[in-house]
Amino acid sequence: MGIPILVSIIVAAGFLGGTANYHMEQANGASFRRSVLLGLTAAATVPLFLKTVSSELMTECLDGKEVSYFVFFGFCTVAAIFSSKFLQSLGDKILQEIKDVKQTQETLTETTDILVSQNSDPSDTDAAAVPAPGAGDGSEFESFKVGDSKSAAVVQSDEQSVLSTMKSSRFAFRTIEGIAKDARMDLDTVKIKLLELEKQGKVNKIKRARDGVMVWCIK
Repeated sequence: MGIPILVSIIVAAGFLGGTANYHMEQANGASFRRSVLLGLTAAATVPLFLKTVSSELMTECLDGKEVSYFVFFGFCTVAAIFSSKFLQSLGDKILQEIKDVKQTQETLTETTDILVSQNSDPSDTDAAAVPAPGAGDGSEFESFKVGDSKSAAVVQSDEQSVLSTMKSSRFAFRTIEGIAKDARMDLDTVKIKLLELEKQGKVNKIKRARDGVMVWCIK
């Protein structure tokens, strides 16, 4: 019964407030039809306004608190009387909130991109700058030296090798090429294992903004 009552209140308050607005603005050439229409529109947007200000009035009305019905009726009537100003104010408030949310999302995205770029191994275009395995320069690939036995890799499954390589890396975000070099596996196998691990919920992937390269991290 709560919603039908609220709808009735909105219609009644909108009509009453619109009529009052017409008499207030009659000297300025206001139209009765226009005043009532704006009054109904303003009254109908009151629930949206209450939501934006985190008011519990709607909840109280739906819970059947009779006093709240009178408060709601008064709020809708006032909104209808000053319909033009109320609608303009509400519109500005909503647009500002949307702008703030968009700006926050852009900031978070930019921050994430920076973190990913700073904590991921080089892209293919940077590969020339990465010393070859066994160069002894302290790079992440230094541990793979010519002549190393592959027996340990045989003992481990490919899946375990991928996970172990990602966990032991100094980079939080890894390219497929980087994992393949560290784990001494071919690219296709690494791709398959990463997709399997993603389905298992063990790893996540994200596109690096600076070059569009997909990088992977442990979940």
